[in-house]
Amino acid sequence: MTPPIIDFEAATSGLDHWQSQREELRRGLHQRLGHLPALPSEVQSETIDKRNHACGVIEKLRLHSANNPGIPAWFATPRNLKRPGPAVLWCHWHGGEYSLGKQELFEQKHTPQSPLQCFLEMGLSILCIDAYGFGERNGQDPESCGDHDQEGEHSLFKHFLWQGSSLWGRMLWDDRLALRYLQQRPEVDSKRIAAAGLSMGATRTQWLMALEESLACGVAMACMVRYRDLMHARALRLHGMYFYVPGLLEYCDLESIMALSAPRPLLCLNGAEDLLSPAAGVATVEQCVSKVYDMYGQKDRFRSDVIPAMEHECSPAMWAAMRSWISQI
Repeated sequence: MTPPIIDFEAATSGLDHWQSQREELRRGLHQRLGHLPALPSEVQSETIDKRNHACGVIEKLRLHSANNPGIPAWFATPRNLKRPGPAVLWCHWHGGEYSLGKQELFEQKHTPQSPLQCFLEMGLSILCIDAYGFGERNGQDPESCGDHDQEGEHSLFKHFLWQGSSLWGRMLWDDRLALRYLQQRPEVDSKRIAAAGLSMGATRTQWLMALEESLACGVAMACMVRYRDLMHARALRLHGMYFYVPGLLEYCDLESIMALSAPRPLLCLNGAEDLLSPAAGVATVEQCVSKVYDMYGQKDRFRSDVIPAMEHECSPAMWAAMRSWISQI
């Protein structure tokens, strides 16, 4: 296989050299995501509903931009929050549950506690949007051609590919728009925002930490996929079409992407038996990313736990570790 353009070993030969390479690496990632519109300086929103919760106030929103007529979202804030306070951009998972999307915020199906309850109890505001093809957007985005579920995901992928873009790039664009909206909220301290998620949400978190310096912290659970190792394991079928970015492997692999998080706190939690994240790749990424954090003198800000006998799931211990990690912001 052709080696990547980015020579990770050379780029991390010393902190000064890494610092000179990291912006070039980030620009290259933007290019691989395809043609994307500029992000607006201000995000417009529409409040659809507002309701009380035991621990706070919840708003149902639509986020607007010239590029998208309305991204469905939930925003919640603790009732007795000392403003401005910390917040989490929660990135929902895939799991083939196309109708779920942002409703994951209220669920205790795949996590020991609903993310909404968890973060409100911790005193954090929270925002979660429907990604392309999920929740209220399942079959509703014009680019999906009216197709639902997996067929809708495939139609979205094909549409954006023809447009010189990528489905993954458009999903991340929406996440980055959501981050800018969160930074605008008067309840939120824009310097104390974390990104977190499970499975597809973990991958979104890893990329957002790479692309957005303003994020203070990240937690990625149940997904840490080094792309070459996924190919070596002959496991490409285990991830949805959204996951694949044209031309990415000729440029870099996951260790380069995750290294852009340094020196900000990043926690990764994965099961040793999770076939979606081949163990050899996890070990390689851990070693490489740790090296970058070490160069900054911030070794403790990167942590990667691999839990024995665990598959593609989120355990109570993982959830507790996530809570503890995010509490530092």
